[in-house]
Formats: sequence, C-alpha cells, structure tokens
Amino acid sequence: MKRTVFALCAIIVSLYATAQGTIQQRLQGHPKIDSLVSEMEALGRSVRVSYYYDGRLHKTIMIGCGLMKDYQPTPPTGDPKRDSIAHKQDSVRQMETLRLKRAYDAMRRTCQQLTDEAKESYSWEYHRGGVDSVRYTVALGEYASGDTMQTYRRNRDVFYYNAPEIITFGYDPWPGSDVSPWRLKGYATFRYEYTPDSVSKMPKERSPFDKEAYKRLLQPIMKQKGITSRQFYVYHDSTFTIEKKDWDNEEFVIRSNTISPRQPKSETWGTVYTLSSSAQAGTVLSQIKQATWAFLNKHPDMDFSFNPTSEYHSRALEDMFHTFDSKRVPSSFYIYVHRSPIPGSTTDSEHHIVIIESKGDMMVPMEWQIMKSWKNGKAVYDKKASKNLTPKQARDNTSASRSTITRGYEPID
Repeated sequence: MKRTVFALCAIIVSLYATAQGTIQQRLQGHPKIDSLVSEMEALGRSVRVSYYYDGRLHKTIMIGCGLMKDYQPTPPTGDPKRDSIAHKQDSVRQMETLRLKRAYDAMRRTCQQLTDEAKESYSWEYHRGGVDSVRYTVALGEYASGDTMQTYRRNRDVFYYNAPEIITFGYDPWPGSDVSPWRLKGYATFRYEYTPDSVSKMPKERSPFDKEAYKRLLQPIMKQKGITSRQFYVYHDSTFTIEKKDWDNEEFVIRSNTISPRQPKSETWGTVYTLSSSAQAGTVLSQIKQATWAFLNKHPDMDFSFNPTSEYHSRALEDMFHTFDSKRVPSSFYIYVHRSPIPGSTTDSEHHIVIIESKGDMMVPMEWQIMKSWKNGKAVYDKKASKNLTPKQARDNTSASRSTITRGYEPID
C-alpha cells in the first residue's frame, strides 16, 4: 500500500511540475503584486488566488484586511488580578493593531507605486472627524489588438475593463466601531486581475470538460486507506415549487439555478469523502490540487474556475474547482472543501471533500452531511451518517456558506 501511494504521489508531483510551466507561468503577473502577496502571507493574512477560463485565461488575487482603532491601554482598576488580565489582553490587541496596520499600509503603498507605471489610474480619499474612505483603481498596459480599455464610474468608484492588469483597492469605515476596543474601525479590500490575452475564444471553439478523464485522475487519490465515502441524490421537477424561506429555514446551502430555458427536471449527485486525520486531509487536498493543475495543463482551453488556495474551513463549503457546460440541458461539476467538528469533541474535526455533479439546476441540501436523498421536498437520511449527527447539527455545520446563484446563458446544442 505504501509503495502504491508513493508511486501515486511521484506521478502527481511530476505532472504538477509540468503544469507549473504552463498556466501558472503564463499568468505570473506583476512582480510588485507577488511581493505584496509574500508580505501578506508573512503577516498571516489570507490571500485568495483564483484561476479561471471563459474564453480567456484570468488570474485574480483577493486580499481583505480590517483596521482596528488606535491602540489605547486599558485604564488600571487597582485590582491586581483584573489589571494583570487586562495587561495580557492589551499586549495581544496592540500586536494585532500593528499587524493589521502593516497589512493595510502594504496594500495602499502597492497601489501608490503602481500608479507611476499605469496606463490610467484613479484615486480618491476622504478623511474627516475620524471617518476615512479610500479608493484606488489602476490599469496597467494595453492590448496590442482586440478590445480597448473602457472606464465606468459609479458615485466615487471608478472601474476599468479590458486592460491586461487591473488593480482595485477600497477602504470604508466599519459601523459600530465604538462597541468594543476589539471592534474593527474599517475594512479594506484589494483585488488584482491579470488577463494576458485580449481576444476571447467563442464557446464553440473551446474544449468540452472531459469529466471522466478528470475523475480517473482523482480516483486513486480518493481511494487511499483512511478515506470513507458516501453518496446523496437530489431530484427536483416542475411539479414542486421551492419556496423562499428565511435564513434559519432554508432547504439548500447552495443552489445554482438556470433561467434560459427553465429545466423541467434537475438532478444532483453528491459524493462526500470524509477524513478524520488532519495530516492525511492536508496531504489529500494537496494531491487533488496537484492533479488538477496537471489536468488543466492538458486541457487549458475549457471553461473552469480553480481556487488552489482553498483550505478546510469550519462550516463553509469552499469552492475549490468547478466547470459549467451550457448545453441544451446544462451540467456542472464542483469540488468543495469542508471541515466540521466531531460531535462530543472540542478538538477533533472531520474533513470533507465533496464532489457534486448535476444536470439542470444544481442543489445541495443544508443537511447534506446526513442526507441520502431529497426528492421534491421529501428528505431521506442516511442511517449510518445520522447516528452521530442530528439534522440541526448538520445544518449548523454548513450554514456559513449558503448561497443562491442564478445563471443566464445561451444554450449550445
């Protein structure tokens, strides 16, 4: 078994090395952005890097950062025990305030530096009475052929479109910052998009998603010892109307709807792979990412979205990879990453890789962790999965990531 896993890893690493020289190398982007990413990671900030293809290859980088109020120590109370606790908390708060300020300054400084080499740029700042708002939009380079750059304005925001590199940065005050010294006073978002090609391939010129080839690449990874799996099935047709409910009573954690044309029936198939070992979960996730890079290197002109920085997050179904085919009956393929606490334990967690396939609308029930099937509102639970997890616990474990997406498209025969 060890020899098989070792051989598998060697093959994947070899394939990954090949992929590193293609899509990733082609979408390397600006060195100042790479420096910013390194600085953010050193400061412990989350950086989301995504790659997608919609007729052109794109790379996006998203960074978020809050700012805390200027540090002020807690006034002494005269109680040695309370003052000692307050002093420790103040030390943590002071370090966090400085760390967030360094991250904010790095993002803003990068925008300022890039305006010097910009094809076009826009900046706006407002500071009065402790209220701050900041906007930067920067467009780098221009296309030799194809679409020319366009500029849009909405209130104080300016957006650029059709430039090889576009950077946007915004900071706004956070309401209710006086509630607690730990409350953020404002939040900043930084976005970078790199699109090297100006001309987009039409849908009929792109390669179809070879689902079976991709699944064959994943199969030996997901069959390793220590991984268990189970399936669920969702069916919906026009005889049943899904009512919009309030947040606490929603039936689905994720719904991807089609609107043109509406489908007479929709089917979703889910496979849930569960890993109890954190070490193995990390290794398996890395292997899936490496295998995905290898697959994308071989099929670089099919529609896809790939987020290789995705990690296991408690309660959130994080979208790591997906593709969507706009056929007469549309189909989709998703890989989600998820982590949930083990009932009765305060330290251990289960890690999940969830693979979703669908025809028509894609629907994932809130209680997917224990669901066997959902057919037009009738739910059947998996007996083994529901032994240790109640429906409410299953809902609580996934409620952080609920969303509804409505797609409009021109169907392709």
